[in-house]
Amino acid sequence: MAKQGKTIKAAKSSDKKARDQSGWQAQKSAIMRNNILDAAIDCFINIGYASTTTAKIAEKAKVSRGAMLHHFPSKAELTQAAVEYLNDKLVALYSESIDDITHDLPVDERNRLGLKGYWQYLSSDLFTAYHELCVAGRTDPELQLILEATIERFDHKVALANAELFPEWAGRGELFGLAMDISKFLMEGMAVSQIISHREQRVNRMIDYLGDRLEEIFHAGDEDAAIHRHSSK
Repeated sequence: MAKQGKTIKAAKSSDKKARDQSGWQAQKSAIMRNNILDAAIDCFINIGYASTTTAKIAEKAKVSRGAMLHHFPSKAELTQAAVEYLNDKLVALYSESIDDITHDLPVDERNRLGLKGYWQYLSSDLFTAYHELCVAGRTDPELQLILEATIERFDHKVALANAELFPEWAGRGELFGLAMDISKFLMEGMAVSQIISHREQRVNRMIDYLGDRLEEIFHAGDEDAAIHRHSSK
């Protein structure tokens, strides 16, 4: 019986070691996978999507060609994974950019702080990578399909975050969607524009102007709406 007990104990110990080893291998594999995806995003930023190859990504990630193919057998699979990985990082970055805005502030002040947070997000290297992919997707149908799916998910998550931060907009119906669209298209246009001279001053002026427009939309019909301040100038 004692011998049998030792055998069972040894078997359990062996099973635990195997599980620990398996868990470590899975963790190591996940780290390498994320390292490859980070390298891909870095390549998109610094050399552009068109110049990015699996060989350059492997070199940047400091992994062998075989390790790269183990995780991503084709460039298409790598691109899809990289776009989804980038999308998750963009959502986290956007959430972080508005995280310090508190609900006890007046809605108009929260709107303006939200715009500044959004600009901080748009000024990041991650958004640069996203824009680079969007430009490349114009002539790459496969990439365009990947982007369409991730953009839809991103917009949905941003809309949920904004609805939580600005609950007062819930009673404004489609005006909330209008406010989001105006902010998105105007500010993303500024982010990708080639404004060089007095860039910070001009950007701040546009953000302030956009804040006034959001006030107009939010207070549409109110006698003291922002539109009256501008119509008298």
